[in-house]
Amino acid sequence: MTTITLNGETCEVADTLTVLEAARAAGVDIPSLCHHPGLGAYGACRVCVVEAEGPGLRKGLMASCTLPVSNGLTVRTDSPAVEQARRMVFELLVGRSPDAEPLRDMARRYGVESSRFGQSAVHDECVRCGLCVRACREKIGTAAISFAGRGQTRVVTTEFNAISELCIGCGACAAICPTGTVYVDDQRGERAIRRRELTVARFKLEPCLVCGTPLVTEKFLLRRMQALPEDCQPDVICLDCKRRRTATSAEMLEDLWPLAE
Repeated sequence: MTTITLNGETCEVADTLTVLEAARAAGVDIPSLCHHPGLGAYGACRVCVVEAEGPGLRKGLMASCTLPVSNGLTVRTDSPAVEQARRMVFELLVGRSPDAEPLRDMARRYGVESSRFGQSAVHDECVRCGLCVRACREKIGTAAISFAGRGQTRVVTTEFNAISELCIGCGACAAICPTGTVYVDDQRGERAIRRRELTVARFKLEPCLVCGTPLVTEKFLLRRMQALPEDCQPDVICLDCKRRRTATSAEMLEDLWPLAE
């Protein structure tokens, strides 16, 4: 265990945590956009800045999601310097992503309704948090999407803005996106992964073996087969059919009862 001082109170926390994780475990709210517990530390949005000092650490503002806890560390999450820095960061982010409602809701908590720095020429809901890019790279291992450009022109896209040959259609990018900028579009037995006007990839969906509902892409199935032992291959069965398969007789009768009336 590690002892730190958090907003004037001494806390004992696990020595594997970051300051952001330790603060949230202690019930202290620190806003963040680019942090996700399932991904590695990134430190891009700077919304989670705190004021910290300790042995071998000069006092200053630091991103709490990348700052590991250490004995003797003193952290302030609500000092005037922290509040001012967060308002500045929110102004910059709102100017770059004015259509992102989750961002604007978070910014309003700090009194930021608009930006003094103008607005980006690219208007969409993307906050450039990088969650979709990192989930695709770190968890799926495909790197089908990435960042392109710098500053206000930075966007999430595919290689050469073309249909990605690396995408497996899993939808992890859409599931983790906080604003819905990246989304899965399933229609008429086909799946498209989209980001605004960009189509990341398009697939034909393999049907559920029981009910025939379009379910999953062939590339995703192949990836799962590679990850599982040979004697434990995945069945192409939808969740509803899995529930029916594992239901007890009583549950089955209860499900079928309305059909008999």
